[in-house]
Amino acid sequence: TFLSFCRTSCFLPLYHHRRIFQKFEVVVKMIDEIKLNPTYGSTLPVGDTDRKLVSCDDLLEELARNRSWKYTALIMSLMLVWMGEMTNIFITEFAGINPTPDDTWKCKSIKCFNLTRDDPSLLHKFPCEITKEVDGKKELILGPSDIEWSLEHSSFSAEFDLYCDVGFRKARKTLLTSILFAGGLSGFILGGYLFDRIGRKNTAIIGMFIVTFSLLMGTFCHNYASLLAVRYFMGVGNILQSDGMYLLQAELVPSKHRNMINSWAGCMGSFGYVPLVGIGYFITTWNNMFLATSIVMVLTSLQIFICPESPRYYLIKNDVEAAKKSFKALAKFNDMYLDLENIQIIDAGKAKDRNHNVRQQLSEFIRYPSLLLETSILMVLWPSIAMFSYGFGFGWGDILPDRYSGYIMAGVGEIISYFMSVFLIGWQGRRHAMIFMFLGAALTYLTAIPNVEFGSGWTLESISCLIGSIFVNGLFSGILLWAGELAPTSHRGIVFSFGSGISKVGSFTGPFLFNNLALVTSKAVVLGSLAFIAVFCMMGSFLLVETRNKPIPVTGQDVEERRNGRSLVL
Repeated sequence: TFLSFCRTSCFLPLYHHRRIFQKFEVVVKMIDEIKLNPTYGSTLPVGDTDRKLVSCDDLLEELARNRSWKYTALIMSLMLVWMGEMTNIFITEFAGINPTPDDTWKCKSIKCFNLTRDDPSLLHKFPCEITKEVDGKKELILGPSDIEWSLEHSSFSAEFDLYCDVGFRKARKTLLTSILFAGGLSGFILGGYLFDRIGRKNTAIIGMFIVTFSLLMGTFCHNYASLLAVRYFMGVGNILQSDGMYLLQAELVPSKHRNMINSWAGCMGSFGYVPLVGIGYFITTWNNMFLATSIVMVLTSLQIFICPESPRYYLIKNDVEAAKKSFKALAKFNDMYLDLENIQIIDAGKAKDRNHNVRQQLSEFIRYPSLLLETSILMVLWPSIAMFSYGFGFGWGDILPDRYSGYIMAGVGEIISYFMSVFLIGWQGRRHAMIFMFLGAALTYLTAIPNVEFGSGWTLESISCLIGSIFVNGLFSGILLWAGELAPTSHRGIVFSFGSGISKVGSFTGPFLFNNLALVTSKAVVLGSLAFIAVFCMMGSFLLVETRNKPIPVTGQDVEERRNGRSLVL
């Protein structure tokens, strides 16, 4: 009341003595905290000692404040897995390069020898042009069993007859690259159970073994159906491994560092284009590309074995002793002693009456409308962003003049986007930054519609899409950070699994839109539709709450209080 009086009365000049009134502000905030939490700043008697009340964020802040190089290296190395993930996802773009009319071929079957003997000019034609009409449909005369290609790099497209746009061959190739995301849909169901049942770390380890084994099977694969199965299980393991390690990192980082660490994770994904292009360029056998990718996945994931489990996971399961052991294990990386015997971690008290299981989690979506609303909006934003991102990712070979330089330029664009997102999110907050980036993506899609050529294979579409990818990858980084802060610890595993799982619908749709639908209709239809979806998502972002510099909610009740304007008590 006194402060309000000073702000509005004739004593306004006195108010400009900022130092005096800043002290009054501190006192008022302390009084507000005491009203909200009667135990604020107090201790609880336990036997002959006193226990100090601290939150999980307080302990993480203490660890970060006293961090050593070993602790910093551990936290930052967790996201090396995203470097391997990019190689894992896009390796088919190099292992399945289509033969071109400039490549040479020769006959290897009697059928081909007889055909070219009768008409020698066929040897100078591209095999896709050697067709016949059957019931009004085009069919190839020469297949993989009839010809042998002389290629610098072997390709499953040539081996499995997927390179000609005749029949359903192009769609079958798109299915081969996109079925990874169908596996991700299965992974989200499994991950939704495992993340909150056996923990983030153990789930990530299971995912690593699934991905590695699947890639090793790809080394010995020589038929289309087997490669489909390999890609499917790569998708299952990929979501368990990458999401598990991301959740682990997000829950080990204090709130003020989350934006920076999240962008570091994105940069690691961008650097994944380097081993991807290296494998695609220097390894000439497509099966060996899968072997090399498995080695990359293992090398970028080994740190998971020495990283402790998230203490937040243990606290939501009411296992305080296990959480303290996790904190002590983290403190060892700092060579510091963390006295946890005389403290009480108040996060555990918020979940003490919960029976943490899937049925309880699902029922709380009904009990807490704000949790349901925010999760539902995330379930719209996530697949839309994935559709934008992977549409570009699987389309650079067609959008840009050169496949190899295209992916390198895309990686540089992603790094730019993550620096941009750090600045925007830190300056304007999560909500405003996401709105701005959705608007930027919509405008670049619209700009790409006119047919304008600049020479050397460059068009207005290719330049606009490169710029658009900066906004899209910024959105990809932002949605991960925002979802991790919007979802309470009690539901973070299931929300991430739902989000990552449903995003696979967008991941599957994106390559289809860029590679198939645009050929049947018009690129204006595809790009215009994507611009509309971006504007729709911008409106959805407006309905979510800002989470910058706010504590991570523990339960659905915390989410309800946050949305109703009441601060979380920690």
